[in-house]
Amino acid sequence: MKDEIAKCMGWLFKRGLTSTLSGNLSARVDDVVYISPTKVPSYRVRVEDVSVVTMNGDHLAGKSPSSEMPTHLAIYKVTDAKAIVHAHSRFATALSCMGGDLQSPDVEGKQLLGRIPLIPYARPGTSELAEAVSSGIRGFKGALLENHGLVAVGANLEEGYIVAEGIERAAQLVFDLSLFSRR
Repeated sequence: MKDEIAKCMGWLFKRGLTSTLSGNLSARVDDVVYISPTKVPSYRVRVEDVSVVTMNGDHLAGKSPSSEMPTHLAIYKVTDAKAIVHAHSRFATALSCMGGDLQSPDVEGKQLLGRIPLIPYARPGTSELAEAVSSGIRGFKGALLENHGLVAVGANLEEGYIVAEGIERAAQLVFDLSLFSRR
């Protein structure tokens, strides 16, 4: 699982879904969570860097876990998700700053995502954010975090990544359509 975390962090960076020190992801196996480390550039997370924690947040191995660990653990406690991707991608973050839920304008996005709710702002890394996200994401494949970015869930890391990329694509389409509508 550690190798998947390291590889997926590289994907997020290469696809522009994170910057050097933003974004994080995790995968749950039973009562153990593998989560990307804090303060390690996303493009060079190595297998040995990946943090391993319990569902109670006890650190078992690897570097210090992401500061968003409380949010990841809270989501796992209220959903069936086995993987979580949190990204600070350009268009989804911009849309999260404008307020409002995301409804993908195209048929592919509608089928993949459904409605993506906006979670009201709470300071990153806090128990308030963990509570807001875990209560607001129930029943959805992802959410926009106001003034912050996106979070996506899946049955595995690949599915979580696909949802995260889908949210970014839908947000970009909303932007593109706003430009075309000005004509």
